[in-house]
Order: sequence, then structure tokens, then C-alpha cells
Amino acid sequence: MKYDEVQPDTRVICHSRGGIKGTVLRKFMGGTNNANELVHIDFDECGPAYNRPEQLSPLDEPAPEPQLSRAYKGTSTFWLGGHEYEVFNSTGVGDVRGYWACARKSHDGTFLGNDAYVVSRADTRKAAFESALAKLRG
Repeated sequence: MKYDEVQPDTRVICHSRGGIKGTVLRKFMGGTNNANELVHIDFDECGPAYNRPEQLSPLDEPAPEPQLSRAYKGTSTFWLGGHEYEVFNSTGVGDVRGYWACARKSHDGTFLGNDAYVVSRADTRKAAFESALAKLRG
């Protein structure tokens, strides 16, 4: 594939990894001086990794539905449309009950501000995830 052809949520096969399949999460310029074209892929059998676009071929199959990751320190994530989203308890304090929210994460760890929030004030993690998916697919 060429870098221009790579699109988020596309199913691909990676020739340099023995022909395993995966789903494109995002593409970006990385490496020294951001000079390398890279693709972040969630491989079916071994999880996320980075590859160069010329190591990939597109597959004619739909991407799987986004899945909420296992909770880590009270937050879960999912990918859609080239963006990573985080579902978290708004209190941020252990087992304290609060509302659940979903916000788009930045790739460099900086805070995106209130515009990044997709859902807030959901009663459960699952409700926040499902509401976010519905809103994002709008």
C-alpha cells in the first residue's frame, strides 16, 4: 500500500509479519525528524504494533466493531475513525460512584479540552461507551 491509501478502520494483511491480519488504527509521520510514514495497527493475534505502509495490503472485509478495552486504573479505551477514545469515571477516585464520560485522547498525551468530550454524565461505563459510539457514528 501507499501512505495515501491507508485509512483508519481498514482491514489489512501484513507481509513482513507472516501474513497476519489487522485493523488500521491511525497513520502518522514518526521516527527521526518525523520523516517516516508509519501505520499503527491492531493485529488480530498479537495486539497493536507499527508498520510501514509498503508492508501492507488492503483486505476486502469490514473492520470489526470497536471494543472497549479492559479497564486499567479505572479507564477503558477504544479506537474509531483514527482517534482513540477514553471512557472513565468522572470522579477519578477509586470506587467513588460518579458519572461516566467519554473523551477523545490526544496522541501526545496533552489535554484536548472540553471539545474532546463526546459523552458525559452516563450512569455506567457501558452506557458511556454505547452512547459515544452512537454519537460518533451519528
